[in-house]
Amino acid sequence: MTDLIERYTVESLLPVDLGARVIRQRLTSAGVHWHDYYELCLVLSGTAEHVLNGEPLTIGAGSAFLLSPADLHELRVLGPEPLDCYNTVIEPALMERQLAALGPASVHGFPWRADDFGGAGPDLRRLRAECEEPRLGSSLLVEALVAGLVVELARRCDVGSGPRVRRPAGEDQLRDAVLFVDRHFREPITLADVAARAHLSANYFSERFRQFTGTPFQLYLQERRLRFARSLLAASALSVSEVCHASGFNSLSHFGRAYRRRYGAAPSAGHESMKM
Repeated sequence: MTDLIERYTVESLLPVDLGARVIRQRLTSAGVHWHDYYELCLVLSGTAEHVLNGEPLTIGAGSAFLLSPADLHELRVLGPEPLDCYNTVIEPALMERQLAALGPASVHGFPWRADDFGGAGPDLRRLRAECEEPRLGSSLLVEALVAGLVVELARRCDVGSGPRVRRPAGEDQLRDAVLFVDRHFREPITLADVAARAHLSANYFSERFRQFTGTPFQLYLQERRLRFARSLLAASALSVSEVCHASGFNSLSHFGRAYRRRYGAAPSAGHESMKM
């Protein structure tokens, strides 16, 4: 049911196997959409209202945001000037290598936003040129440029600003499991599915997942679906039934009960709740 809103994919936007692509765009609007990749955008000029997961804020020259596949957004240009921007498509595997290097705090910090990222323009121009005319070593250089951009934006967003701690054994599998849930929560995934990807028994994985996230697996999965549903209700005209299925729920009654427990109101009130 997520085809009821615009969806962009890695396959349609990354024709060359480099892991990233920079697109220079001059936008007059961009309707509600989501994507199965990470998106890094830097505004060069113009002003727009950026509605991110149902919450509006104004962006302009120097504004940047990095979105995960769990985010949805739209852009409403303000004034006569188009929004001139670099829009970077980043393949999940490439991005998640950078998140792994930054540590577990980076997994839970999306979306990232900053208003002072204009200095990244030269790196994005170089990344664009490398992607458009790949040469010897381009894949290495592309990953290095993406890594630098991600680190600089993470610093501006205070991602992982707490003290560094020694990473316990098995953390990589758990981090990958969380990222898998964050990218696939709209699908009918189960604890057993994700435990198998982490090469752990279901019982052991369930306990380690709770320790890693502070939340039991089923509750974490439901929370991701509810957050996405709330954003869809606020940002689109989809019906409650359409939002239910687009968010990964297969029962309208279960969705209604879970939504009321979480937000204190029926989903039908969601179209207005985040606009007040």
